Parts: sequence; C-alpha cells; structure tokens
Amino acid sequence: MSGDTLCARLGADAQAPYRLSVRLSAFILANMESILQEWEDFASSLGPLRHVRDAVTLRDHAERMLRAVAVDIETPQSPRQQVEKAEGHAPPHPADPLTRAAGSHGTLRAAEGLSVIEMVSEYRALRACVLRLWARNEAAAADPTPMADAFQQQIRFNEAIDEALADSIETYSAAVDNMFAAKARRRMETMGTLAAGLGHDMADVLLPVRMTLDTLTDRGLTPESAPLIDALRRAVAHLGGLTKGLRALAMDPDDLSIAHETTSLHEWWTTAISPFTWALPPGVKLHVSGLNKDDPALPNVRVPTHLLMQAVFNLVQNSAQALAGRNAARHDVPSSGNIWITAAPGIPADGTGPLADTGSVRLTIRDDGPGMDEATVARCTQPFFTTKLKAEGSGLGLYLVRMAMERCGGTLAVNSELGRGSFFTLHLPVALGAARPA
Repeated sequence: MSGDTLCARLGADAQAPYRLSVRLSAFILANMESILQEWEDFASSLGPLRHVRDAVTLRDHAERMLRAVAVDIETPQSPRQQVEKAEGHAPPHPADPLTRAAGSHGTLRAAEGLSVIEMVSEYRALRACVLRLWARNEAAAADPTPMADAFQQQIRFNEAIDEALADSIETYSAAVDNMFAAKARRRMETMGTLAAGLGHDMADVLLPVRMTLDTLTDRGLTPESAPLIDALRRAVAHLGGLTKGLRALAMDPDDLSIAHETTSLHEWWTTAISPFTWALPPGVKLHVSGLNKDDPALPNVRVPTHLLMQAVFNLVQNSAQALAGRNAARHDVPSSGNIWITAAPGIPADGTGPLADTGSVRLTIRDDGPGMDEATVARCTQPFFTTKLKAEGSGLGLYLVRMAMERCGGTLAVNSELGRGSFFTLHLPVALGAARPA
C-alpha cells in the first residue's frame, strides 16, 4: 500500500480546515493511531507474519520510533551537530529509544524473511505519509508555519527516519549473517555424519581391492602388467588417504591426535605425482619445483600425508577446472595453460605469528587462468560458497583446504587477479625436531 493510499485513508482528518498550524512533532502524536494502523497494513502486504505476537511487536516498533522521532524533532541541535548528523558522523547512541526500536525492527524483519528492499519500503511509506499529511494540514491552516521553520522541521524528521533506517539495516544484516552461519553449521554437521559413513564404506570396498592386487602380485607379473598394477596400487593408496580425510572431516575440530603425524615432502611427491598428472585436462601443463628428488632437501612437515594430498589435489583441481573453463564456450579452441607447484622454506622459526615456534615450508599452487575478483577471493574459503554450477561444485573444496591447514597449525592464503590467474599459498608447519636444510 502506497503513501498516497495512507493519505487517502487519513483524508477525513487531513482535509478538515485547522484554525492554527500544528508542529510536525505534535501532528505525529495526534495522528499516531491512524499512522500505526496504516503501517501495520502496509507491512502485512509485504508478506504474512509468522506469529500473531510479531504483529504486536511490529506495531510497538513503529510507535516507539514515531514517538522518538517526535522528541528528536524538538531536541535542540547546534549547527555543528546538524552538519555532523547530515554527514553521518553523529556519535552513536545505543541506548536511544529510536536506535533500540529500529534495531529490533531490523532483526524481526530478517527473521520474517523480508528482503532489505521491502524493509526500506516500509520507511519510505511511513516518511511519505507523515510529510504529505502534515503538508496538507499546513495548507488548510489559517496561519501556516513559516517556511523556514517548516523546512527545518522536515529536515529533522528526515534525519531521524534515516537514522532509524540505518540502524534497522545494520541489525538486519547482522541477523542475516547469523542465520547463514547457523545454516552452514547445520549443513556441516550433516556433512560430518555423511563423511563418517562414506569413509567407513570406502574402507570396506578398498580392502578386497588391496587383497586382489596382492594376490596378482604373488602370482607373478609380466613386464607389461607390473606398471599397471603399481599404478592401481598407488591409486588405491590415494583413495585410502581420502578415506582418512573423510573420517577426519567427521572428527572434532579440536582433536589434536593428528598433531604427531608428519610427512616427508619429497617422498610424498614421488607417490603423488601420478594422480596429479591424470587430473589435468589436455593442453594444461604442470610445472614442479622444490619437490623433485634432485631439489634441495626440505624438513618434514607436521601435516598427515592424506590431508596434504587432499589439500594440494583440491587446489590443483580448482586451477585445472578454471583453465579448462576459460575456453569452454569455444569448442574449436583446446584447453591451455600452466599450473606451477613450488615448495621452499617459508616462515623462519624465529619469525612472528602462529608458525614462529617451528617455522614452515611454503607450498604454492599458481595458475595463469582467468583469476577471481576481490569479492570472490574474500569469500572463496567460506563453506558452500561457489561460483560454479551446482552440478560442478559443492562450495566445500577451498573450505576443506583451509580447515585442513588450520587443523594442523598451518595457513592458507589466496591471492588472485582477473585475467592473470590465482595464487594459493600453504604454510606447512615444520615437524618438531625435524632437520632443517642448511
């Protein structure tokens, strides 16, 4: 319902000639009941309220805000305070009745599922109604308020409504964020239960596969079949590591039992290189430095092998998909691009931050793909956030990488630039007592 409809419903009072002009604050208080009824009707038109008590609360919000606005209009204000208020630099007053009522209103409207645009429309309707009714009353008055004074009252009214709207938007945003976080926690709890069951079932399936491979090996392998069986054995070992990862996902994040597991990066890469090669689309090249057997030695890191595999494989897969998708719209153009994996000593043991006690190894995964904008980089490690189609991504990949690193005391940093590619940096904590390279 628009502000014009509200004015029409209150027309009987507004069209009657007044002998004296009425100040805006007094006019609001005198017409409070009619304005509240119209506020409630307009709010109900935006969507049904879930509870009867919400309608009562909504009406209470409006009345408290209108009474606070009326008081605010009559509160003396210096020219400096006027400028600060107009520029949005007025000091906050959390205990102010207007702030409390507007804040409660924002929280309630978020809980009711209204969009922020719909909530703003409530304030627009309220503002338009009050000012139009008062202007009509002034036009019918025998001695209308002097123009300068009327203009000043309107400024004070608009300032108060804008303050209330800002407070409502702030609490609305906070309430939406809290609801999203609670929803994400519930989904993660469900994922944890699913991961525990899936990890158990995968382990049951892999056991007979391992036994079959052992039997084939015992019977003797030909020169042609030996490499194939060896590749299958590495693939099964990789799946076994992912099974541990699924079980780790279902564990208590504060469980420190994995803190004693360590990985030799050079030994890990010797067995891990094959799955990475298989995962790359045609035309995408993988470049590795710091992990090959001829590269300088690196200290063992305090990250379980299966978690390291899961994290790095996720990052390489993300880069590969980005590179493959860059030319997806043109079927005549093949995939192309590069992915670099680089390992080197990272934060020294005498540095600062969470890795200062042990130092770290810096493992980077970089690509020359399409990259991400700043907004995507800021959210890409949040659970269930994805820019991919639902059939192509769950929004859990980078989140799981970040959680795996934090679980082991490491960190994940993401940098990206549109048109130039993405850069993922893992700081892996060095194992206690591990020998460090000269």
